Amino acid sequence: MIRIVLGFGVVRAAHLPGWRGLERPVSKTLLLLMFYELFQSDLAITGCPIGAISGLAGTLKRHDPQLAERFVPGLCDETGKHLTAAMFLSEKAGGSDVGANETIAVATGDGTWRLFGEKWFASCPHSDLALVSARPEGAGPGSRGLGFFLVPRTTPDGERNAIRIHRLKDKFASRSMATGEVGLDGAFAWPVGDISQGMKQALDFVNMNRAGVVAACAGAMRRGVFEALEYSRHRIAFGRPLIEQPLMCDMLAELVVDSVAGLSSLVYLGEILDRAETGDTTAASLARVLTGLFKMDSCERARRHASDAAEVRGANGLVEDWPDARMIRDVHYHSIGEGPANVMALSTLGAIAGGHAAAFFADVTTRAENAYGSIPLAPLAAFILDESHRVAADIAALAGIDPDAAQLGARRLTRRMAEIAIGARLLEEARAQADENGSGRLTWIAARYIARVGGGEVIRAVADDPGWLPHAEALLEGRHVPLHVGEQAATLVADALRQVRRTQPAD
Repeated sequence: MIRIVLGFGVVRAAHLPGWRGLERPVSKTLLLLMFYELFQSDLAITGCPIGAISGLAGTLKRHDPQLAERFVPGLCDETGKHLTAAMFLSEKAGGSDVGANETIAVATGDGTWRLFGEKWFASCPHSDLALVSARPEGAGPGSRGLGFFLVPRTTPDGERNAIRIHRLKDKFASRSMATGEVGLDGAFAWPVGDISQGMKQALDFVNMNRAGVVAACAGAMRRGVFEALEYSRHRIAFGRPLIEQPLMCDMLAELVVDSVAGLSSLVYLGEILDRAETGDTTAASLARVLTGLFKMDSCERARRHASDAAEVRGANGLVEDWPDARMIRDVHYHSIGEGPANVMALSTLGAIAGGHAAAFFADVTTRAENAYGSIPLAPLAAFILDESHRVAADIAALAGIDPDAAQLGARRLTRRMAEIAIGARLLEEARAQADENGSGRLTWIAARYIARVGGGEVIRAVADDPGWLPHAEALLEGRHVPLHVGEQAATLVADALRQVRRTQPAD
């Protein structure tokens, strides 16, 4: 399967010119959409290995031209002779606190190094090349003292490197991809670029992998929708297909809204990353915020989504003959990998402290204002702007409280920021679709998504309205929906939001 993916050129397209006749490597948006398509078929076998191969190629290109010239062509090979790659970061001592890592790097005097230490959660430990964190002898404490090194499985003289796989993990998820506990007993290594910039290199690698996780979760949710819709069309219960039954339509609608929101946030992130690549500092600042927000949001929704999609299939959703049980396990792996929710929340606090929130709120404002030209969407856009002002005020208040107290609400703050960003994006897309072809499908989806931000009473206003049921199949399957259906949903949500605001106490 990895040969098939690489043969299609997923890694080659990202890092070398010439793929499908293109003069330059593909955009981040197109790359993430390629991952999105791929991950609808498989999360476990190819996801992490391909992400690691692509991540290592990008890291070498950015930070060490000599190593890049030597290894990137092999990492991008399409003929089946590719190099495989991994990243060894986690240790017993640190986990997410990589600054506590204990692996030591010893210089040999000839420009190479030897690594000594233990890596506790090393996926793809059999890889040809591994990007490994280690603290050079004499370097300072914490994450700033870490460097990054390229460790080959085989040394330049043809000998097996001093890497020992102590055992493979018996994992709950992604069982078809090996993850091991690895010992480095004087392993041969090359330094990657400036070893004093190790954490910058790590964040480059990890942040692109986090974007890949957003693609994986979006792909998983799309696959879950496909499975649920396909089953509901053909399963007859109580005298008619499930998809014709209102309660099932309501459940399927929730799955579709999450899937569309996942894809929208993926493209949103890809476009920002592309702008950042051109040197746009505002986009780079925004990417610093959005990557963590969308990683956390997509993982949390994908876990719930996979369980609900399995429930549509009933008891067979628990049987390994179908993909549902595997999908439930695999989305949990992505939730923990590349930083769990707490780490993403702390990353959000770090981005705020670094002055990046201004770019976030400016972008939300621009997208919400783009929806103002549509009469039914304007009240929803006004609600998103109001929510963004409330979040901005909460962020401003953090500056005056104890840092430990500020951490308490970090996950809730991160979720709220993700919700308003995705809501603004969906409104922007809804107006574009209505203007382009007169369909109200995305307007309906945006209204139903934003209703969640308003709470239970607002959700009921749009979800319990029977007016959308005659158009349920078109809404669920992505066909043209009369504009008035979306406009009615937007009006119901806007009215319910105004009622909720009137009953809330003043700030």
